[in-house]
Amino acid sequence: MDRIKLVQIDTLSCEAILRKAPNGDLIIVGQCGDVLEPAPENRVYIWRSKDNGETWSKRALVYPEDGRAVYQTEVFVNRGNVNVFTITHNGYFLDWDCFWMVSKDSGYTWERGDNIPFMKGLVFARGVLRKKNGELLLPYHHYDVSAEENERVKKLGDKNILNCRVKYVETGCLISSDDGLSWKRGRWLNIPLDSNWTGGWQWTEPTLAELSDGTIAMLMRRNGSGRLWRSDSSDGGLSWCEPYKTDIPNPNNKPKLIPMRNGRVALLNTPNSNFGLENRYPLEIWISDDDMKSWRYKRSLTNMPGGFSYADGIATDDGHILFAFEFNRHDIYFVDHKIETL
Repeated sequence: MDRIKLVQIDTLSCEAILRKAPNGDLIIVGQCGDVLEPAPENRVYIWRSKDNGETWSKRALVYPEDGRAVYQTEVFVNRGNVNVFTITHNGYFLDWDCFWMVSKDSGYTWERGDNIPFMKGLVFARGVLRKKNGELLLPYHHYDVSAEENERVKKLGDKNILNCRVKYVETGCLISSDDGLSWKRGRWLNIPLDSNWTGGWQWTEPTLAELSDGTIAMLMRRNGSGRLWRSDSSDGGLSWCEPYKTDIPNPNNKPKLIPMRNGRVALLNTPNSNFGLENRYPLEIWISDDDMKSWRYKRSLTNMPGGFSYADGIATDDGHILFAFEFNRHDIYFVDHKIETL
């Protein structure tokens, strides 16, 4: 039986990420404020559970109020610290600043850390992967919107860069060989807009898993395709093959790969090929024990229509998948899924 707990209801509650803090608490970091994003009132908060997800604290700010909108895309626990990939902007996804917010006391207090190298402009980084050799991979996607297109949107009186036309999205990884103290940039993929997509914005939001032979598999969402896309790296994340469409249905929703013990890989996904927030269901957990060639374990958490989005979490050593997700952009839930026998 899955254990599901409501954590937050608000006009906007989204982008929830669950991790285990160094002190053993479960923490969720997510976004609230206003009724949509991007908006000037967007803020990043943390929730905490001291009883393995049974109850949750009231939210607390991660980044102090300074008049700028705040956004987060990754929570990375390392070397006794909680690190949040933080973005501030002018409220319309313009004037972008990317840096780590760092907590040395498991998320009770925060200080601004280093700016993230190579990360300028519109960047979304998600899901640090620690390889078997100890190296870290930080997958990202980045938009290089031209100054001309930016000005075109501004002249229309709309400062929201989401309404700019984007011809491609740069997708790749930052690589660290010193436990996150420094990073280098690998080669990236320029992913063109899908021919079936008539909107102006392209998302990939890549997620990674290391396979038994050392191959790094990257799954991505892609607007208008109805499927997840994949690219593989045979050199540890330095370079990637041409992306190819998988047979995994997806309604343009961020997937999440979670490494497990014994080489297994879990996938959090909403396998529905129809595009749209309202089609982000059912929310399912799949598990592969053959390097993502097949997914013998498939469990549906709900078939209720709606927007089950941005599921993200961890696997435990005793056979549980713990994660958070957002529902219809205004509810955040915690899930404890006990894995049955494969």
